[in-house]
Amino acid sequence: MHSWPFFVKALLSFGAGALMVLALPPWNLWPFLFIGFSLFYILLSSLNTKRTVFACSWLFGFGYFVFGLSWIANALLVEGNPFLWVWPFAIVGLPALLAFFPALACLSALRYSSLKTIAGFLAFTAALSFSEWLRGHIFTGFPWNLYGYSWTDTLPMIQITAIGGSYFLTLLSIFWGGSLGFLAVWNVPKRKKLFFLCIIITTLSANYLYGSWRLSQNPVAYRDNLSVHLVQPNIEQKDKWDPRKREGNLSTLLQLSQKTEETAGPTVIIWPETALSYHTLSHRDSMAAIQSTLSSYNNTAYLMTGALQRRTGTDGETEYANSLMTFDQDMTISNSYDKSHLVPFGEYIPLQKWLPLKPIVQFNGFTQGNGPQTIEKESIGPYTPLICYEILFPGHIIDRHAVRPEWIVNVTNDAWYGDSAGPYQHFAMTKFRAIEEGIPIVRSANTGISGIFDSLGRITYKTTLFERSGKRLPLPKTLLSQTLYAQLSDLIFFIFLTGITLGSLFLQRRQKNKT
Repeated sequence: MHSWPFFVKALLSFGAGALMVLALPPWNLWPFLFIGFSLFYILLSSLNTKRTVFACSWLFGFGYFVFGLSWIANALLVEGNPFLWVWPFAIVGLPALLAFFPALACLSALRYSSLKTIAGFLAFTAALSFSEWLRGHIFTGFPWNLYGYSWTDTLPMIQITAIGGSYFLTLLSIFWGGSLGFLAVWNVPKRKKLFFLCIIITTLSANYLYGSWRLSQNPVAYRDNLSVHLVQPNIEQKDKWDPRKREGNLSTLLQLSQKTEETAGPTVIIWPETALSYHTLSHRDSMAAIQSTLSSYNNTAYLMTGALQRRTGTDGETEYANSLMTFDQDMTISNSYDKSHLVPFGEYIPLQKWLPLKPIVQFNGFTQGNGPQTIEKESIGPYTPLICYEILFPGHIIDRHAVRPEWIVNVTNDAWYGDSAGPYQHFAMTKFRAIEEGIPIVRSANTGISGIFDSLGRITYKTTLFERSGKRLPLPKTLLSQTLYAQLSDLIFFIFLTGITLGSLFLQRRQKNKT
């Protein structure tokens, strides 16, 4: 392989990253985690200069992100969107930027040790793991398609996130995924390779067995004093803000929210992100129609709905907020939460004073909320509201200083992305947050995939893409005690990261002393 032309290695690096996308939703073919990482590791070990290492690592990341995130540009194809000209930049621009994370990580790993040594393999694992954590945090963070999400469809494998979180599972996935490539280039006696292979198989098996045991010890349990009525209206994005279809859109929501059977306790009707606009909120007849629907329930009913709010700010300027509002049966607003983790360029423009652009949502962008909240409401228990993108961030979805929520509600609008991998990936990440926190999550999508996860990530209800549905469902119970991850956040990840890094440095020094 050393004698292969650079362009062949570059092409294979790009292909290795692209192949790894098949391990992610909606395909969920986890063997491609091993195929992609191991192929890339073998290629990387054959490179001799910083320039070629950086270039091939960047191409690996670019292949992974360009195929894994190509659906993002679909938001620009919605009829009437004035940003169509940005489409080619959206396809390659974000993946090109994200590819710098693995490129810089691999460059730093190879700077001090050869990948053909155990020290080099540990350095590769540590550097790439830390780059994934950085990707999820700097510049507001974008932890979409972490390598650990390759196990999405294998529920026992991802129970470890209740202990160490998704970044810890990502670290393990890099270690496991690149192991076969490392064994292929490691020039040691077969007995040492066999011993290392036993470590890989043992840790994989132990993780799976732990997850299986945890699932068996915690069967699905439901609350008997609260139910949710989950609505997915399946309204196309081009119709969502059409004034001529405003009345029909509301009619669809109300029809799907009708009482279907007698309930034993309160019911929370949940509508998706921006289901209501400020036009509807100020329209007396529309609000009366909503109240009539709530009043039809024999027991107390509440409406939690995504809403686009318009209001006057403290400076007298008009502000817009992406909110989740809760209405009592008499249409009193008992709570209104504003989205706090906004999407760059989608919902606000970074450095807007210097960039003469408008966000994709139009207006002047959304006003930022105050961060995660736990809302205490006696009849339905404490809950945490999250809007769309906010579900992405491990360890940052609930307020650690407030009472622990008994459930999480996440509303979203994946109609922007059509029939693509995006809605499946978005839905899958919700599963990881439920396991990490040990708290059930209810998810309502305008279209996309709506559903309910119990506190161990089991799906108790799920719609299909483009399905129009409204259904009353039981709400799973939360775990009695906090998960270790909820208590320690990413501490376990950093303990392992530090241990692997120190182990790599120790082995490097030991090797130098021998020579």
